[in-house]
Amino acid sequence: MNILYIHQYFATPKSSTGTRSYEFARRWAAADHNVRMLTTVAQLSGEDLADAKGFVFKRIMIDGIDVCAINLPYSQKMGFATRCLCFFGFALIASVYVLFVKRPDVVYATSTPLTVGLPALFAKWIRRIPFVFEVRDQWPEVPIELGIIRNKLLIRLLLGLEKTIYKYSSAIVAASPGQAEGIKEICDESKIIQVVPNSCDTDKFSPDIEGSHIRDKYGWNNKVVFLHAGAMGQANSLHFVIEAAEKLRTNDNILFVLVGDGNEKLSLQERVKDLGLHNVQIIDSRPKTELPELFAAADVGMVIFGKYPILEHNSANKFFDALAAGKPVLLNYSGWQREIIEANNAGAGCRQYNLDEFIQKVDYIANHPQKIKQMGDNARKLAFGRFNRDALASEVLDLVISV
Repeated sequence: MNILYIHQYFATPKSSTGTRSYEFARRWAAADHNVRMLTTVAQLSGEDLADAKGFVFKRIMIDGIDVCAINLPYSQKMGFATRCLCFFGFALIASVYVLFVKRPDVVYATSTPLTVGLPALFAKWIRRIPFVFEVRDQWPEVPIELGIIRNKLLIRLLLGLEKTIYKYSSAIVAASPGQAEGIKEICDESKIIQVVPNSCDTDKFSPDIEGSHIRDKYGWNNKVVFLHAGAMGQANSLHFVIEAAEKLRTNDNILFVLVGDGNEKLSLQERVKDLGLHNVQIIDSRPKTELPELFAAADVGMVIFGKYPILEHNSANKFFDALAAGKPVLLNYSGWQREIIEANNAGAGCRQYNLDEFIQKVDYIANHPQKIKQMGDNARKLAFGRFNRDALASEVLDLVISV
């Protein structure tokens, strides 16, 4: 089968962001399907693109995936208007591309941004190619709730586009149960909506990885390390962690480590310096290939989000990386992830953005090393049993084949 996979910010493990599309696509290619990835160069590393051919469209084979990367940059540090230009620029070029590319059997388009649905719609309307739409973050609801999008006309246009994409899709994949419920409120009752969360790389992350040299390098010895590895933007609201660290500054055995990049990184660094905090470390973003050692060296994985109810429906990669690494997960919110980890004694959650409750749980976990070991073992079991990458990639492929 010929699959055209559209993901504007496709990344491989050589990059420093989520690799869901890479992991799905390479497994589909290994199952003897022809997979072409239409993307941009934004999240591909220099190593990925070293042998790429072309200028506007860079072509490269990556682990069996035929990657066609449009030469469009992107960064979270860009202003809102510039990012919008990138979104619509990709949508326009990709829409033209799908009209002339050798006809695929199916299109698989994954958001964000929502505008990746536009080329899928053109493929459906003009060439009668069915498409599956994957919702990894529910747009435009998330940026509306975060206050990023405020223009009423733009909101109406985006809500209309969302409804149109859902209407003409052959099926929808949602990354969490909460997202599926939000989609159902917009769709016809007959629409196929399948929940397929992010998954765990149990072959890359492992509690058996040696992390002592990382602890030596960063001075983590004799500390209980709570690790956040991911974006540092508005949605993450990592100033919450700084507030917790300030209240716990006298607890010498607790260390918060933030690894990543984003438009709030500089303000986080400045605040740590201004407060004179020695229980917070901020480390530059690392390639995905280096994260297993960081998680192996840490004691607890954190997933932190701001006080936006819609974000409780997230399916953040760092949650699954921690499970695969055999580390307890500490959330500063509730929702489906809290239910799962607490039901399996693999971590703990809190009422959303409740600082006092979060601090209590940090203090309790830090002072119960046997609890950390027990929850970590359970986390690893959960990674294999509930969030196996091979099983979930196969589940999505079955859906793609069915349409």
